[in-house]
Amino acid sequence: MSLYSKKNTYRILAFLLFIILIIPACSLLGGRRNKVPAIEMLVTNTLPIKRTDEFVVLEVSKLREFAPDFTPDAFVIVEKGSNQEVPNQIDDMDNDGVADQLAMILNMEPGERKTIEIRYAPEGRSVKLGYDKRTRAAIHPEYEGLGWESELIAYRLYPDHRNSIGVFGKQNPGLSLDKFAASVKNEGYNKLEAWGVSVLEGGKLLGCGGFGLWNQGELLFPLNPGANEDSRVAHYTRIIADGPVRSIVQTIYDRWQVDGENLKVTANYSIFAGQRWTRVDVDIEGSDNPVKIGAGLISSKSVEMVKDEEDGFMYTWGVQSHREKPDELGMALIYPTENLDSIKNNHNSGAHLAVLNPGADNEIVYWFLAAWSSGELGMKSEREFTQLVSSTANNLENPLTVTIMPSKDDAGKKNEGENQNSEQN
Repeated sequence: MSLYSKKNTYRILAFLLFIILIIPACSLLGGRRNKVPAIEMLVTNTLPIKRTDEFVVLEVSKLREFAPDFTPDAFVIVEKGSNQEVPNQIDDMDNDGVADQLAMILNMEPGERKTIEIRYAPEGRSVKLGYDKRTRAAIHPEYEGLGWESELIAYRLYPDHRNSIGVFGKQNPGLSLDKFAASVKNEGYNKLEAWGVSVLEGGKLLGCGGFGLWNQGELLFPLNPGANEDSRVAHYTRIIADGPVRSIVQTIYDRWQVDGENLKVTANYSIFAGQRWTRVDVDIEGSDNPVKIGAGLISSKSVEMVKDEEDGFMYTWGVQSHREKPDELGMALIYPTENLDSIKNNHNSGAHLAVLNPGADNEIVYWFLAAWSSGELGMKSEREFTQLVSSTANNLENPLTVTIMPSKDDAGKKNEGENQNSEQN
């Protein structure tokens, strides 16, 4: 069978599943109607602003509390009333072969309350090809490591002793990680192309949003000086998700030594369609004591750092790209204000740092983003970039709320479904 024929076959299968699940009830012979199982949820935008491509992440285990027969193998998500399908994907977060999270994106009007339904078939499997791919995750040796992107921006991580992050700028919307990798065979990704160019080399200075462990006023990188082969830091990488809605990459640093303890540091970097920001989830194992991190932005003599500790962000804007002829680039770091220990401006590590205290079980979350000044996607002024950073911090602080509604057959069950998006908190 040709590739074209296979694609058409898959699309027909996906269309048939959509028809089966999209219609709330199917008429049977004799007039009987067969009800399709569904999980109903109320999604609320608590802000008085329009929000486009806003994300929601739900735990599959939580959905099964309300619908024990729910399966991630055959389902569709629709807006109730309009039956408009909601782009989504299922992700296995711990690599055990079992689906853990359901991610989706929604457009919400100011203060809107929207009812959505997850219609599912308890048995069977589906083929879902209906969404445009708007994110990408890949490992390419041509750019020395991990890459992830939305259609607006792309990042790459050097998963070694540097643990720094570079930025690929884009003039026009689209996915281009594979093009960046392929360009190395020609003139390299430092040449401006319609699909983008490298605008920041992470180097040894954290780059845009990289982190190290913070100990006694010193930023420690995943490198044990003087260590023998058996005690060197081991580096591992993995693609968790490469989907239409969300992409996630992971790094693991094992035997990262701090105060004589061998720590295992796992970091997940996730990006959503339509967004510039990356969320970083850091999990530190191997110590009974709190372990702080220093997350930062590479510093430049010609550009000042601006901070807003009340709203939880810091940023730089100016002529600081690493192109042959430098141009304007904005970089920002956003953090939960309750986790901030201190801000270190122009630290001797070569970066502006936000020192963050861990939460329970030595887990830390923060976000970073970048915006280049060129092309259709370009930020044209510091004022425009400041507005982007401020609005992003506000959206992350006030995620969409989700209330899972008990089924009519279980109306007496206490509704434990109301919670702010667990991916945010």
